[in-house]
Amino acid sequence: MLTKTLLLGAALLAAACQPTRPAATVAALPAPGGPTVVPTVPVATSAEPPGGGSEKLFAHRWALTEAAGQPVTPTGDAREAHLLFFPPSRLSGSTGCNRLTGTFELTGTGRMTFSPLATTRMMCAEPAAAQTETRMVQALTTVQSYYVTDAALELRDGTAIVARFRATPVTPEK
Repeated sequence: MLTKTLLLGAALLAAACQPTRPAATVAALPAPGGPTVVPTVPVATSAEPPGGGSEKLFAHRWALTEAAGQPVTPTGDAREAHLLFFPPSRLSGSTGCNRLTGTFELTGTGRMTFSPLATTRMMCAEPAAAQTETRMVQALTTVQSYYVTDAALELRDGTAIVARFRATPVTPEK
């Protein structure tokens, strides 16, 4: 009796661990002169957006490489502009001059929006850092979607890329 109970429990546990996504089906073409046969064949499906899922956002520190169509490189004493994403929806980083913080929302496959971001208000030592900050903050206010891989993050305003980032190792802020 105990063995039957254990086997039933194991079977129920195994069934509960199976994916609940329905499999897609493929319909067969009718055979010439014969009846139409429509077999159900499982097809691999993916819940991940093209380029990867949101878990990749949290795995890296994202260094800004382009904002508003202009390349970005740190100059002089400027810190590297970057973003850090924390589950479920917190964000922090640097504009290259000032620190920033805020929240973001993932609203479906590949969809993202940012809350109004808060930044410190220090004077930027380098004019280029001030320009990078302006372009970065303006770009983040227009984001509607994202595309992420293991090494790159693109933020888009719907059709155009407004900012690009490259993955860098997560290191503590100075």
